[in-house]
Amino acid sequence: MCHVRKGSMRWMTFLLSAAVGVSALADQPSATFSGFNDWLGSEARGVRIGADGRLRLAPNLRRVAQLPEGVIWAAVPDGTGGAYLSAGTDGKLFHYVGGQMKPLGQVKGGIVFAMARLGQDLIVAPTGEGKLFRVTPSGDVKPFADIDARIVWSLAVEGDAVLVAGGAEKGAVLVQAREGSSRRLAELADETAFTAMTPDGQGGWYLGSHGRGLVLRYNRLGDHLETLMDTPFEEVRALTLVDGQLYIGADNGLTPKFSTGQLERREGYLQADTSATTRSAVIRLDKNRVPETLWQSAQSQVYALTAWKGQLLVGTGNRSRLFALPLGKARDTDPFAVVQELGTAQATAFLPVGGDLLVVGSNPAELHLLSEAQATEGTLESKILKGAPIADWGRAYLDAEAPTGTNVELQFRTGSTETPDATWSTWTPPLRSGERPALPPARFAQFRLRLSSTRGGATPIVETVSLYWAHRNLAPVWEGVDIMPPGLVITRTAPPDDIGIERVPLETQKLIPALGYMGAEKRSFRRGGQSFLFRVNDPNGDALQFTIQLVPEHGSPILLEKAWKERFFSFDTLPVPDGRYRLEVTASDAPSAPFNAVLTGTWRTAPFTVDHTPPALAELSAVPEGGGVRLKFVARDETSVLKEAAISADGEHWLQIVPEDRVFDQKEERFDVLVPREALRGDRLLVKVVDQYNNEQSAAVSLSEAGKKR
Repeated sequence: MCHVRKGSMRWMTFLLSAAVGVSALADQPSATFSGFNDWLGSEARGVRIGADGRLRLAPNLRRVAQLPEGVIWAAVPDGTGGAYLSAGTDGKLFHYVGGQMKPLGQVKGGIVFAMARLGQDLIVAPTGEGKLFRVTPSGDVKPFADIDARIVWSLAVEGDAVLVAGGAEKGAVLVQAREGSSRRLAELADETAFTAMTPDGQGGWYLGSHGRGLVLRYNRLGDHLETLMDTPFEEVRALTLVDGQLYIGADNGLTPKFSTGQLERREGYLQADTSATTRSAVIRLDKNRVPETLWQSAQSQVYALTAWKGQLLVGTGNRSRLFALPLGKARDTDPFAVVQELGTAQATAFLPVGGDLLVVGSNPAELHLLSEAQATEGTLESKILKGAPIADWGRAYLDAEAPTGTNVELQFRTGSTETPDATWSTWTPPLRSGERPALPPARFAQFRLRLSSTRGGATPIVETVSLYWAHRNLAPVWEGVDIMPPGLVITRTAPPDDIGIERVPLETQKLIPALGYMGAEKRSFRRGGQSFLFRVNDPNGDALQFTIQLVPEHGSPILLEKAWKERFFSFDTLPVPDGRYRLEVTASDAPSAPFNAVLTGTWRTAPFTVDHTPPALAELSAVPEGGGVRLKFVARDETSVLKEAAISADGEHWLQIVPEDRVFDQKEERFDVLVPREALRGDRLLVKVVDQYNNEQSAAVSLSEAGKKR
């Protein structure tokens, strides 16, 4: 047992104290950005992030057009360097031409997920109509053909016919349509729909499906379907053929979002919580039909694929990053890279424009032009760094190569909101590597890299950024200390004389579970025990210890514990004189905080009473009256209000009684009770009274001679 002595008195707690020792302090936080995954939560514009984590200037990207509809569902070249687009949920069509976005028309039905250009006209397939429509360059809309497909994901032109890949009521269908007629070429009842289509170069077509994520080939000569691959994904969203090798973009969970017309909005600055489940992949099926996974992600989903400048570009969401996978031997040393980021939620399509590439973005709906020329400037804003809950932000070290004519700048900013807003500090002036930013403590921080070049083709290379900070220590915060009923003992191991023969008051029984457990605690009853529950938290999540003092109403405080570790405390009040006391508890984060940064917080309870003295009984008499005995007495307690009284003829069977005024609400109560003759046995009555602290007193009174004769 742990003992605390003051003079000759001895106080006893009901829990073994933990051994006092040196606790390991939390490591000072730091962050190093050097590998590819370190940059995942960053915002990059004009900066290429290599698979090895190195940063360089990227191919130039500029926004050329916008639409208010939010989502661009389909895009096809117009043959003159522009594009036809479908956007929004009402079948609206647009023509991007001459650097301007112009309305083209609107078709009846729902979302237009697929379009194809037939001659000078546009063939569109609105969802749910089971029809194809022809749209002229002037915007005139007229029916083209009825088709056996409720939803169309891909259209392709073959001579004067249009191939339709989609889903019907009975499964995936491939339909050939000519003006005024259509016929089904192939179907697959086990799949929901065909979601992607590209020519195989031999007169047939490669198809991707939703359901089991199959890759199939439709052979025109044999007029049959052949399964080439069963991917481990729900759907195949994109297909492209390069040098006889088929590249497959596969996803989990993307088509249902398309179907509802509700693509995800752009995610915030902080990296989204992700599981280990792979969301998407790019797979190569070589000429011998041997599959190889080139790229996969637990964060991004694949929307589009295209070959461009010796690399395979992958359009993704929900960060609209453009990944590049080298198609040649360069893949051995640089297997993939993020070459640009649109700043929208999704990058959904690629359209060639001469040597450049038109990139379609959604949420918001935008067109961007990607060129082979290198950007002259790029920025990368890091993911948000977080203090716990507030931090002193220290130095950052930059490891970078900057050839002549190039430069890298590092800047810093801080704020109190999770997403940067107008309340954040402005960016610091460019910092030297190892220079500490002159910023006040704050909960959140972010750094920015600015890469620039005045020489064509030359680029700086950022290898590593290392940062250091310290969580600002904050004092423990008290919510309160709960005073338990007298006699309730809370421990981790029950006292040896747990409960025993003592009567447990009803109000205390309610706080003692059947087995004496309450979470990690054990609860029991012991006369003289007094327990407390501490409600306190540390803003830094530090471990706490407590200094506990008993403060009498008059006199000096009595130290009970110096380094208590539990959030509950019980002590034996029997050595304590009757009276009113408070418990003063000081919480300290010393187990976790450095010695010279320890902080404390103190809570003093409301007064509670220690009362070990039983009530006194006086003026006790039993006088015959009528058919019974008139019992009178007075009960007094020096410290607390009385709460219970009872009488008994044999000491075993007790009858509860109330005072004359019927309410137990004073330290002194008078009793006047007429006891019926049938309740009497022998020549005496027993009387018992109990105070609020369960101290009880009893006495016997003899019946008068007159009462006996009757």
